Amino acid sequence: MSENALPPPIEQASLLNLRTIGGDDDSFVAEIVQMFREDTPPQFAELSDCVAQADPVRLGKVAHSMKGSAGNFGAKHFRHLAEAIEAIAKSGNLAQAPAAIAALQAEFERVLTALDKALPLA
Repeated sequence: MSENALPPPIEQASLLNLRTIGGDDDSFVAEIVQMFREDTPPQFAELSDCVAQADPVRLGKVAHSMKGSAGNFGAKHFRHLAEAIEAIAKSGNLAQAPAAIAALQAEFERVLTALDKALPLA
C-alpha cells in the first residue's frame, strides 16, 4: 500500500469525542496524547523482545494493548496493523512479526505527526 493509499492516520471525530468526554478541556486530550506518546515506544521494544524470545502469547497481548490505545484517536490503520501482529502471534509462526512491527512503528510516526498537527499544544 503506497503512502497516498493509506487511510488518514487519525479520525477528527474521535478527537472531538475525546474533547467532549473531557468537557471541552483540551488538557484532557493533551494528557491522553502524551500517554500514547510515552507508553507506545516501550511497547515496541517489548514486541521485539517477544519475537527474540519466541513468545507469541506475550506478543499477542502487547499488540492487543497497543490496538486499544490507538482506538482513542480513531487510528484505524494502526489498529489494523496491531491486529495483524495479534494474528501472527495467534498462528505461532513469528517469521512475519519483524516486518509487521516495522510497519506498525512507521504508522505510529504517522499518527504522532497527525496528532501534532491536530493538537499543536498536546
